[in-house]
Amino acid sequence: MQKTNYIPNGGQTYMPFQDNIYVQTIDFNPLARPKAPISSLELKEEFKEKGFIATKECQHFIPKVTSAMLDWFWANMEKCYYLWAPGAHKRFSWVKSPSEYGFLNSAHMISEAMVPGKPVFGGNGIQINRLELSWFPFTTSMEHVIVEGIFNDKNELVDATIHMWEDVDGGCIHVTSAMVNTRLSEPPAFVKESPEAFPTDEDRAIHAEYEAAMWPIFLPKLYDLWKDHPDPSQNVQCNLKVRKKENGILEYLVENGSVKI
Repeated sequence: MQKTNYIPNGGQTYMPFQDNIYVQTIDFNPLARPKAPISSLELKEEFKEKGFIATKECQHFIPKVTSAMLDWFWANMEKCYYLWAPGAHKRFSWVKSPSEYGFLNSAHMISEAMVPGKPVFGGNGIQINRLELSWFPFTTSMEHVIVEGIFNDKNELVDATIHMWEDVDGGCIHVTSAMVNTRLSEPPAFVKESPEAFPTDEDRAIHAEYEAAMWPIFLPKLYDLWKDHPDPSQNVQCNLKVRKKENGILEYLVENGSVKI
């Protein structure tokens, strides 16, 4: 696909994003935990040695949402980013869209108020990069995985968010976790501008619960609306199922490359 200056985005929003911190989020009920919770995740030694620590994971049973729906969601976020955390998500645009660059080379720009009244995470916008699965930091995984990360101006990984999920009767089990770099030489640019904008572990946990609770509300309906849409550059398909290689590193079963028509 020819590279262009076209920027797919999530739609209208208020600017400057940093001033939009007082919109209230909607009431929600946290999702139930899995009937058989996943054992607590353990970091691989190589990540511990590099100074990474893991934050507390959130585990959910997501009713009515399948693994295929979540795979599709991560490649089509421009269609629903504001629905994913109503009132909290402030901006979305693809820096490198999956349609043009393929899934692993994609990146998006976001700003979000994890807790109303607190500074916006990401400031005017922070780039979230899809990472190679060599960055997957845990000793165990689920069937489907995505790893996303933020880098500072020195190209050091600041933190990574890890989502994992797999199908069960009636929906899927989903786990969100993160690892944080404790040996950064400098924080990301938006934190240098506003140090209080970096989220606490508590803020991360609240936000993760909010996002997860929204998936069964909007995603089955949205997925159904798009399932027969014929243009693959607009209805981007991907399969985020993984397997473990002999060296212990995960890999995707399929390439999930750029769209070719």
